[in-house]
Amino acid sequence: MFGKLKRKILNTGAYVISYLKLRTILPDIGEGSLVIDCGANVGDISALFLSRGARVIAFEPDPLAYPMLSGRFAGDQRIECINRAVSDRNGKAAFFLHKDRQANEDASFTVSSTLVKEKRNVDAGHSVEVDVIDLSDYIAGLGRKVDVLKMDVEGEEIAILHKLIREGIWRQVGLILVETHETKIPGHDRAVAELKELIRREGIGNIRLNWI
Repeated sequence: MFGKLKRKILNTGAYVISYLKLRTILPDIGEGSLVIDCGANVGDISALFLSRGARVIAFEPDPLAYPMLSGRFAGDQRIECINRAVSDRNGKAAFFLHKDRQANEDASFTVSSTLVKEKRNVDAGHSVEVDVIDLSDYIAGLGRKVDVLKMDVEGEEIAILHKLIREGIWRQVGLILVETHETKIPGHDRAVAELKELIRREGIGNIRLNWI
């Protein structure tokens, strides 16, 4: 019971911080804007962009969160919900669930699901197979600019950003908002530091790391 309450409090806090930071961005979003929400979970951030009139493409692979996401926006033609994990490749992959997930089959624990087996708060022995999509290829195939790309994908953002930068796809996006996860994945702090140096070296100004 305490674990579930703690998880709900943490999730609420993260949402409040996200909302406060998005307040400076949302006024620039309107009809005609395209937002890609990677790691959409149950759709709280997607809903904020929809409230501004944007079109939203929401990716969510978690088998518990996705039905809640798609059900929440059923009938809304402005949002496309896609039941896949984003990565730097196409195919299938093991998707690891929160270590307390089996005892608490509650949506609160879906925010921690990840493709990264080493993440500290997941159970390396408890995974499901999910479809994986190459986000760089997906954006390249849209044929239009993406106004906002939000990524909260529990560690996979490093590989994705390296490919977006390597292939120049970052130029097709107005603003890229990324949550990094240095405190949750062993050695991830070095990977994030290297990514920051790459962004600095390439003179890229539209990627915001640690946005929440």
